[in-house]
Amino acid sequence: MKIIKLIDKLYENNNLDYDEIVFILNNIEEAGKDYLIQKAHETRMKTYGNKVFFRGLIEFTNHCIKGCKYCGINSKNSNISRYRLELEDILLCCEMGYNLGYKTFVLQGGEDNYYTDYKVIEIIKAIKSRYPNVAITLSIGEKSYKSYEMYFNAGADRYLLRHETANRELFQRIHTNT
Repeated sequence: MKIIKLIDKLYENNNLDYDEIVFILNNIEEAGKDYLIQKAHETRMKTYGNKVFFRGLIEFTNHCIKGCKYCGINSKNSNISRYRLELEDILLCCEMGYNLGYKTFVLQGGEDNYYTDYKVIEIIKAIKSRYPNVAITLSIGEKSYKSYEMYFNAGADRYLLRHETANRELFQRIHTNT
């Protein structure tokens, strides 16, 4: 069966060609789904085992300059109470999370110009100085390459950049600036 062979290829190589992926998506049936789930489980167990990894999500601002139509914190939404956490509040969240065993903190917020690159770097460095063995993931919208590089050099480990669509027309309809 071609689908099983493709799933085995994916399991062995961790990669398939575009046409192979499309073939699976368009032709998979229940038995193939079960086999794919089994192979995904084997991959997870081989990579991570039975471990569970907790990440402490710190939503430190809900201000945003963007007016994305699907987002609840978009700049045009006047029905929410806006807030910004100060550095000490963020560090308190980290302390609580660290004491609960969290080893990754995700700093998330809208695209808020109040948090300049230098303020973000100050936050990263403060967290890393208190908790050097934690990972920091940032999710604060689109930034320049220089900003990403500065965050990394300050100690950020990951950057989560959301991707809602690759369709240019749809993107322009749902994403607006102020």
